[in-house]
Amino acid sequence: MQGTSMLLTVGHALSRAKDQGMTVRMNVGGDWVTGVVVSSDGQGVALLEPNGELCVARHDAISCVRLPASASGGDQNRSSAPQTAPEPRRSLDYV
Repeated sequence: MQGTSMLLTVGHALSRAKDQGMTVRMNVGGDWVTGVVVSSDGQGVALLEPNGELCVARHDAISCVRLPASASGGDQNRSSAPQTAPEPRRSLDYV
C-alpha cells in the first residue's frame, strides 16, 4: 500500500468483510478463529465457523483481523490468504 494513507480499524475490517461475504481470520486471546462475519456492531462480532459453530467475540478482545488479499489489493496468488466463502446455509436470526 505504498503512497496511500489509510486508517483501518478492527471494526472497519470486520465491516468490510461482512459487506463482501469474506472469510476472515481473527486473533482472539491468542487463538486464531476463522469464519464468515454474520454480524458486527460497536461491541462485538459474530463469526460463523466452517464447522457450523458460531463464535462471538468482543471487539476489544480481538488483536488482529486477517482479510483475503483481494480485500487489501494484495497479491491474489498467496495460498495462505483466506478465501471468500459461500453464503451461510442457515439463518442466524438469533444473532
